[in-house]
Amino acid sequence: MRFFRGFFFLLLCISCISVSAQLPSDLSMVKAAQISDSQLKQYINQAKASGMTPQELETELLKRGFPSSEMEELKVRIQQFVGTSEIPGASVKDESVNFASKRTAPKTDIQYESLESIKKRSRIFGSELFSNTNLTFEPDLRMPTPKNYIIGPDDELILNIYGMNLSQQNLKVSPDGSVNVKYAGVINVNGLSVEAATAVFKSRLVKFYPALNSGQTKLQLTLGNIRSIRVILIGAINRPGTYTLPSLATLFNALYVSGGPAENGSFRNIELIRNNKVIQKADLYDFLVKGDQRSNLRLEDNDVIRVPFADMLVTLNGELNRPGIFELRKNESLEEALQYAGGFKSKAFRGRITGNRIADFERKVIDVAGDSLHAFKPMNGDEFFIDSVINRYQNRVIIKGAVFKPGAYALENGMTLSNLILKAQGLKEDVFTGRALVVRTRQDLSKEYIAVDLKPIIAGNESGLQLQKEDSVHIASIFDLKDTATITINGAVRRPGIFRYEDGLSLKSLIFKAEGFADNATGMGIEISRRKRDVEVNKAGSNIVEIIRLDGNKDLSGTSTDLVLMPFDIVTIKEDPYYQKQISVKISGEVLMPAVYTLQSREERLSSLISRAGGLLYTANVNGAKLIRLKKGVVDTAEVKRLFMAAVKDTSKVKAEGVNKTTSDVAIDLNYILKHPGSADDITLEEGDELIIPRINNTVSVNGEVFKPLDIMYEKGKKMNDYISDAGGVTQLAKRNRAFVIYANGSSAKIRKTLGVINNYPKIYPGSSIYVPEKPKKTGLDAAKAGIFISAITALITAAALIVK
Repeated sequence: MRFFRGFFFLLLCISCISVSAQLPSDLSMVKAAQISDSQLKQYINQAKASGMTPQELETELLKRGFPSSEMEELKVRIQQFVGTSEIPGASVKDESVNFASKRTAPKTDIQYESLESIKKRSRIFGSELFSNTNLTFEPDLRMPTPKNYIIGPDDELILNIYGMNLSQQNLKVSPDGSVNVKYAGVINVNGLSVEAATAVFKSRLVKFYPALNSGQTKLQLTLGNIRSIRVILIGAINRPGTYTLPSLATLFNALYVSGGPAENGSFRNIELIRNNKVIQKADLYDFLVKGDQRSNLRLEDNDVIRVPFADMLVTLNGELNRPGIFELRKNESLEEALQYAGGFKSKAFRGRITGNRIADFERKVIDVAGDSLHAFKPMNGDEFFIDSVINRYQNRVIIKGAVFKPGAYALENGMTLSNLILKAQGLKEDVFTGRALVVRTRQDLSKEYIAVDLKPIIAGNESGLQLQKEDSVHIASIFDLKDTATITINGAVRRPGIFRYEDGLSLKSLIFKAEGFADNATGMGIEISRRKRDVEVNKAGSNIVEIIRLDGNKDLSGTSTDLVLMPFDIVTIKEDPYYQKQISVKISGEVLMPAVYTLQSREERLSSLISRAGGLLYTANVNGAKLIRLKKGVVDTAEVKRLFMAAVKDTSKVKAEGVNKTTSDVAIDLNYILKHPGSADDITLEEGDELIIPRINNTVSVNGEVFKPLDIMYEKGKKMNDYISDAGGVTQLAKRNRAFVIYANGSSAKIRKTLGVINNYPKIYPGSSIYVPEKPKKTGLDAAKAGIFISAITALITAAALIVK
């Protein structure tokens, strides 16, 4: 099924390509090999007509999700079409290259775009030299004029005369190879080197500048703008043709702009032909391996560079520093090929190299011993793989457990268990001497377990078992063979918790390990819960632990009332019932002295706190006072849930944040409390309480499903419906009879019905907030509810039938 979906998607993409130059929005499932040459050429022609370059085409394909792993193969095919005459109108016969410099290179007719990195060819050693766009191999146009530079037509010469006489002339070499020099007339310089032309100029100008003989006047001839030359590149090259280059260009410059040798081109036998004679055979491996540029000759006009096909290509893979495809000469060995590949990596297996060779009708396997690499002569198409060493050791033994230096050690001739223990710096003090275990690997890789008694070895009476390769010795500690005993201390200590039990650990030592008594601890009534090992399991009510009670003091220095503990004891240190921490509360808002106060007694009330704070200010909103209290548990009452759901459905977006807070608001009637101090409403304060007395607020807020949520000035006697009307009335989505009020002190009230008919609206006070919730959304009868309904009816009918029967 997945294949047919992919095939249909591919057909859709190809049809889009063949119709127009617009790319499909998703090319993530297209494979490069599935696009035919005719479809690709048609799309490239359409892209060129739209003004897109190959780089823009690549970017656009990647944007549409074309797999990057497939892009490299597609780039090779696009480059082949762009660089050849397969595409109508894309024939490239004359390529020109500009090089920026202070010397001006000749203007060219065609700007050629550099060849991008082609990873499919990158395995050929040296191809990255020509496919890497960060490398340019531009001729150095800023260097001093070479003395052996041969002058030709279109060169520009700069003649400087300085000293007793001053003169400067810019001389353009004419097509017949001559220049017109002031005073000296026409001088033919075609074919002369700069050094020879300098001598000619000096001989012709000495009669006009006599000081040239004495040296008081100097003559200097340099190149200005240089001419262009045409070079022909043929053979197994990526972009053959005629190229226009600066006259300072070299053989490597020409190879670079042409894309270098093709996939099957030679890197080692490149011919430079001048006047129908081969004057140089360049071996690029000399440059790639040794940096030798002796074959990088300067080019001349009408030079021909021919790249023949490679005679012998060998592939080297595996644990090499530079795996790839290498070109070899007929007399070169496999060892030299490995040197071109950078040699072996540290993990390479050097003992034998395996590979395969193409015979007349089939392949055959070849393997070469490590000591025969220098004599083995590869053949064209050979492939070799250098494997890594196997993950096994020829002389390893391992020791683990109760020794000072566990780990792997070298196996020596005649090594015994005693020798290995000495290498591991001896046994630890906690060693279990009764038995050690040697795990031995047989020839068939099965395991054999050998028990060894360590006591004779420790006593020096014997040297123990003789070890073999890959033996693993396990020496246990006495602590490994039994449960780790612990002891627990809880209650009024500075660091209660679980500690490791040690022989002779006493009660006071354990308290000392727990960093001593806490400030509120008492030394009286200490309880120790101890495990029993004689529990009467068949007797009801039988004790499962033994309780030990001790009365003492908090002095850890003495030995009185001390007791040696047993493993797994649980010690409980009790708190002093007569010791109480201070209780702090806070009062803020409209009081004379807001601050944090410490309660004088555990029964101090709100009225007392207000009195200690200097009383209320005249700006205090007594009805809006509220008390904030730390939660002692999770608040989950039905009323809070109802208010929360109403707030969630409310279009005013007011959230019941108090459900998830660590504090809760306690609604109080402060006016009544101040008039009746000590009454039941005068709440007793607790740790962390905060009393907030707000400032008088003479507005009423209306929110929810009303046309204009706003704050309205409070008017005495004005009812809830009047405030809702002032807010524009309720919307069609409003549930008016569910409107409720939240007062400034945090309490709330809803609309109640008298006798179930008459609405009794809550009173409105300054600072109140009125909320009109949204009607709950009605849900239709879905399939699940219908199924339940039908099942219920069916059950009723069945029951009725049974009763009647």
